[in-house]
Amino acid sequence: ALPIFTDVVDSTSLTERLGDAAFRERAHQLDDALRLVIREGGGTPVEGKVLGDGVMAVFTSARQAIDAARRCREAADDVGLQLHLGIHAGDVIRDGNNVYGGAVNLAARIAAHSEPDEILVSDVVRGLARTSAGVAFEDCGEHELKGIADPQRLYAIRDH
Repeated sequence: ALPIFTDVVDSTSLTERLGDAAFRERAHQLDDALRLVIREGGGTPVEGKVLGDGVMAVFTSARQAIDAARRCREAADDVGLQLHLGIHAGDVIRDGNNVYGGAVNLAARIAAHSEPDEILVSDVVRGLARTSAGVAFEDCGEHELKGIADPQRLYAIRDH
């Protein structure tokens, strides 16, 4: 499975600047748009995860996960928001509408490490998608991620 995390960039300062109601409205618009993009792209939004300022989803194809992440970035841009995006691949534990496990945790840490509007993927995802995704993978080197024992080699998705 390929967990993908999206997280709104600077949601706290945006709430301060826009006000609670305006930010919430934008966040709800984005949430609806992301869930639609994910479903249309062959993924499953994880309903049990209430992230507040982002969406988590699971895909079965690396190419589909990358395509969906790119469309999520566009959907955020349409409502004037930016996202952190991270994708990993590995086993997940499904529990009703929720998923969890090491692969989920790593995807979340990868997203947290990304720059605004950057899609970062693990070496595993790059290996799965390098010939099918239609994108370039820029080697960002090895990174220490919070709570993860071993350094992780990360790649940024770049359009050809």
